[in-house]
Amino acid sequence: MAKTKTGAPVKYSRERYNRLFRPRRYTRKSVHQDREYGFFWYDWLWQLLRPVLCVACALLVVIGILTTAWDKLYGSLIAPQNSRDVTSYAFTVDSGSSVSAIGRKLEEQGFIKSASMFRYWVQFKGLTNKLQSGVYDLSYSMDLFEVTEVLSSGKGTNERTIRVIPGWNVVDIADYLVSVGAITNREAFLRECTKIDSYKGYSLALLNAEASKGAAQRTYALEGYLAPDTYRIYLTADAASIVRTLVRQMDSVYTSLFNREAVYDENGNKLSDPEPNGAKGVTLTDDEVFILASIIEKEASSFQDMKRVSAVFYNRLAAGMKLQSDPTVKYLSGINRLSLTSQDLSRRSAYNTYLIDGLPPGPICSPSRSALVAALEPDEDYLENDYLFFCAAEPESGALVFAQTAQQHQQNVDRYRPLWEAYDREQAARRRQAE
Repeated sequence: MAKTKTGAPVKYSRERYNRLFRPRRYTRKSVHQDREYGFFWYDWLWQLLRPVLCVACALLVVIGILTTAWDKLYGSLIAPQNSRDVTSYAFTVDSGSSVSAIGRKLEEQGFIKSASMFRYWVQFKGLTNKLQSGVYDLSYSMDLFEVTEVLSSGKGTNERTIRVIPGWNVVDIADYLVSVGAITNREAFLRECTKIDSYKGYSLALLNAEASKGAAQRTYALEGYLAPDTYRIYLTADAASIVRTLVRQMDSVYTSLFNREAVYDENGNKLSDPEPNGAKGVTLTDDEVFILASIIEKEASSFQDMKRVSAVFYNRLAAGMKLQSDPTVKYLSGINRLSLTSQDLSRRSAYNTYLIDGLPPGPICSPSRSALVAALEPDEDYLENDYLFFCAAEPESGALVFAQTAQQHQQNVDRYRPLWEAYDREQAARRRQAE
């Protein structure tokens, strides 16, 4: 039972009951009082949180602005050129190069987007004295920060890697070496390729080439004798030392494939001479095998097709037919179309096998080992069945189609010529876009 402070029992009245339990009718004054003291008790908490929330919202706006600005800055000046291309490429920092020169070279070769940003970042990080000369492996998937980290790591080498592709002629090799910074003077390299006397001491194959009847007609005496391969060369290597390296490698290939010896009995009596090169009654010198292999290299992409093309050429030589090889027409002419015109085929050249009999006076490119093997070992089935013709099929595939008769060959040409012409138009459009 409820009691008062004095201990007397509390007497309930209707007025007291209504005051305690009867619902209130709110007025303007009562609502204000309740917000300050009563039902809206959290008003003080709102007063505390409101400035905090205002500051948080302001921070979110600032962060959003900064994030947008950073994304724009990163995308235009710092981001990788191609995040999907993780292939490593050699980048050379030349001795004595300034930060600005290195930045310009990086931008020109597509490794960074801004040479200025590279310079500012290097200076900001205090890395100017840590950029050392050498060759560094970079990829287009690296951003500016990663590129800077690699170049300042001090892990560069004094060597570079070069790769000579089968089917390149000496002009192609010279252009490639200039593009990767291995040489600076294209013409100096091409002059070296005319000096057979300077390099024949390093190559038995070149000695045979010098004795060839067509040697005097060759534009470049070393054409065909610069071995396709991957090499490590010094940064200081000049044109002559690079040529010497390639010549030595081709002589190694030559020795492994052409090392034929006479057969002797136990008393030293010769039983037989070395087996000559050739097939179908056609005998070729070692140098002529190189010439044939260079044509095969330009005509076929697979080893199987190389052996078949070799058989076709041996059959044509045995039959006294002209080789009629399109790559010999294109050699050093500037023609880069797949489909040749009658005017192209009538072009006067010592290498044009539509006009001359037999093989041209020299190789038209550097043949691969596979092409040399094909020139030495043509496909026996195609030899026996007298295949005399071939042409390209669908250009992108690199496949060839072969024929035994001129009529079959013409049917193949009529079938595939529209594809060749469409391919030529597409390639011409791409070259115009690149320019």
